[in-house]
Amino acid sequence: MTSTRTDAPVGRGDLLARAGTELAAGGSVLLWGPAGIGKSTILGAIGATGTGGLVLRAAAAQAEAELPYLALVDLFDGILDDDSGPALPPQLRAALDGALLRSAVPATPQDQLAVRLAVLELLRGLAAERPVLLVLDDVQWIDEPSAGVLRFVARRLANVPVQVIAAERVSDGGSPALADLCPTPCREIAVPPLGEADVSDILRARYGAAVPRHRLSRVYAASGGNPMFAVELGRALQERGEISPTGPLPVPDRLRGLLAARLAKLSPAGRPPLLIAAAAARPSRELISRCGADPGGLADAAAAGVVTVAVDGAVRFAHPLLREMVYADGSPAELAHAHERLAGTVTDPVERARHLAAASTGPDEELAATLAAAAGTARLRGAPATAADLAALAADRTPAGTGGSAATAAARRLSAAQYAYAAGAVAEAHRYATAALTDAADRRTRVGARLLLIDLAGQDISGIMPLLDAAFADALDEPDLLAHVRMYRAMKAWYDADTESTLAELKRAEEVAEQCGDTERLVEVLSWRGTVLTDPEGDEMSIRAGEIAARLPLSYETVVARQMAAMRQMMRGDIAEAERRIDALCEEVRQSSMVRELAQVLVSAGIILSRAGRCADALVAGHTCLRLSADVEVSQGPALLVAATVEIHGGSVEAAAGYAERGLQACLAAGDEDWLRSMSAIMGVVQHMRGDATAAVASMRQAHDLEQRLSRVEPGAVLWHADYVEALVATGARAEAATVLNDIRGHALRLDRTPTLLGLDRAEAVLVAATREARDGVAALRESIDRWADHPYPLELARAWHTLGILERRAHRRAAARAALTEAVRRYQAIGAAPWLAIAESELLRLDGARAAGLSDTERRIVELVRAGATNREIARSLFLSIKAVEANLTRLYRRLGVRNRAQLARMLDQTLGD
Repeated sequence: MTSTRTDAPVGRGDLLARAGTELAAGGSVLLWGPAGIGKSTILGAIGATGTGGLVLRAAAAQAEAELPYLALVDLFDGILDDDSGPALPPQLRAALDGALLRSAVPATPQDQLAVRLAVLELLRGLAAERPVLLVLDDVQWIDEPSAGVLRFVARRLANVPVQVIAAERVSDGGSPALADLCPTPCREIAVPPLGEADVSDILRARYGAAVPRHRLSRVYAASGGNPMFAVELGRALQERGEISPTGPLPVPDRLRGLLAARLAKLSPAGRPPLLIAAAAARPSRELISRCGADPGGLADAAAAGVVTVAVDGAVRFAHPLLREMVYADGSPAELAHAHERLAGTVTDPVERARHLAAASTGPDEELAATLAAAAGTARLRGAPATAADLAALAADRTPAGTGGSAATAAARRLSAAQYAYAAGAVAEAHRYATAALTDAADRRTRVGARLLLIDLAGQDISGIMPLLDAAFADALDEPDLLAHVRMYRAMKAWYDADTESTLAELKRAEEVAEQCGDTERLVEVLSWRGTVLTDPEGDEMSIRAGEIAARLPLSYETVVARQMAAMRQMMRGDIAEAERRIDALCEEVRQSSMVRELAQVLVSAGIILSRAGRCADALVAGHTCLRLSADVEVSQGPALLVAATVEIHGGSVEAAAGYAERGLQACLAAGDEDWLRSMSAIMGVVQHMRGDATAAVASMRQAHDLEQRLSRVEPGAVLWHADYVEALVATGARAEAATVLNDIRGHALRLDRTPTLLGLDRAEAVLVAATREARDGVAALRESIDRWADHPYPLELARAWHTLGILERRAHRRAAARAALTEAVRRYQAIGAAPWLAIAESELLRLDGARAAGLSDTERRIVELVRAGATNREIARSLFLSIKAVEANLTRLYRRLGVRNRAQLARMLDQTLGD
């Protein structure tokens, strides 16, 4: 089966699945939570999925809560306009028309009862034709007459296919009270806050890069995971622009209105302790008292639901947004006083430095030095975003002047740039680095700023030579700087496909690094040389570099060395060791908050986990990589490559095609032929999976031409050469297929990429079957499968069984074909390879019809009627289904069986009979 993922609201896939399960079982659902948490969005998504029945909606509003029967008007007014709807007895119809303002309004108690009976009979009549789903939003504001009717009806709908999905606003700490509007059984589901990554996705979709990444965490914390709060805060930031790290977060009026009533109850005496609590990182009664304020003044705030005071004295705001509002409402003098008191009380150096900066706004070298030292401490603690803020403040507070002061300020700004880059705040890193380069008087700061600006260029480094030449000139008399610059010159030579110059620069970098005892640079040289030397010697270099790097502190250079070592282990077939290395590296980098490095490591993690058969884990890694790459605003090519790769293994062909197309455009824009080679190959694999051999050959031929021209043939990095041979065979280019097969097999043997040989054997079997007899290909492939029974890549072995089944069918050995395809299906299911599972199931359908593909009785009956030429309406009538239900079943069948319409489905079934 194909992936079941849908375009669900961000972060709500699991909740939608839970609600869908309840509805599918015949129950009702009540979603509840505070304002802005996303209940209405979820209701809209459920209503848009289609149920095969009639969906009726009502959305109540506070301003209309006193208007009688308005919810019933929303639900049924259109239904009563349709003459084909169920007929009601005249007295009931008259009562309902009156309630829905379609005639004079009855006012007697008997009329009210008639309205309730009319709605009950109307729903019974509608449900007799098809299932009915009532979607009720903001039920807390449904007018009381409508609510009374819905309660009356809900108690009397046993065994009637009428369900309700409703949303109720419930304040923090409250419980839902309106489940009685829903027929039983009714499942109450709390809508929880979103995670930080989901909030970031929402803000990025709304505002692009307008909300800097290093501010997203603060927005998330203030919103408490409430998507509406986050969107409004993001809009305020977009309008306000950059804010000081110590300044208040702008709280828009729309959000103030939701919480302002609590703050209005506070007395003036409670303001000082509350402001200290808002300014402190970990407020408590003891801390407030040590700052000279009376913690007893928090009593009003606690009574108003603004804060809670725990038994141990810890003070917590009832919602993070309340904290921001209290802080934003403080005057500059009040805030400075609170921070001054806190700076004299707290002992943590980072927290103390932030309070000192907020308490004073003028230049002060002592304060600047304190901030710079705190920035270094924050970076060591794995908080690069905080370090960037503190270092930038240190530069700003450095007294203006000439000579030493200017140089110190420039060096501090470079530190801020480097910390911001580590945190993924690319725009800030670029701004700080440019300022540091402009003001720097010493060569070390100038070289550091120029190399960072090269890093910020991302995937496209075609225009970096002016920066690189200037850095080289400044570094000539400084061995450690020179070794670093020579590494960048090697990188540029590799980008330009100049292998000879790459190796020469690496050699010179190694000599200088040895001269100054720079172990980290020596590891980087060794790893890069292993990358350039694509042979067993290169493998050993990369693996040795990774082992040395694992004993050194984490840095960009050591992370890359360990990442490349894991990739080499994977390509050699030591998949367990590759998994161990990449899992450990991901965790270490994640714990260190190295965002840029994590995005890079996840490229390899997605590939390695896919190769290991951990398709679900690979999907998570690939999607996280793509999200982080967008956050840090780097070129998207590598992230899109891994996203397409993990979708090919465990997601969907459609998603893989979308990522591959975007990846091609990104690599072309960057002028990066190395990544373009791999991306073209991935696009070819996608097209091959779709059955478009001609397009697949065109894409993979481009990849093949690039690898030949660049002299970078690496069969183990991306597994695509076997697919290329198969696509060539499918287009009739058998001689070319044989040539490519022999060439790639030679490279695989020379480079010790023996795990790729099973795929090449699979492709050779297809070629043999096409040029000679299908049974000849079968015999060769069976021998290879036996030889590779313990193959390190589970998907490769499953694909070999899959191809064996196809070849056995062509040899007219149905039992053997069925056994091989069934084995392929079993293996695909075991590793979660959804796209390949769908293709294998479609092959089973071709072999034995619907039953072999594991279709349900309803699906099989629909398939049979499609083969007979029945229309959707005729199928619905025959099977007692709604037309929408037939359409939904057919859509699922198309996705599952790899076809796009009824005609293709019919042709597949006709081929089944012909085979």
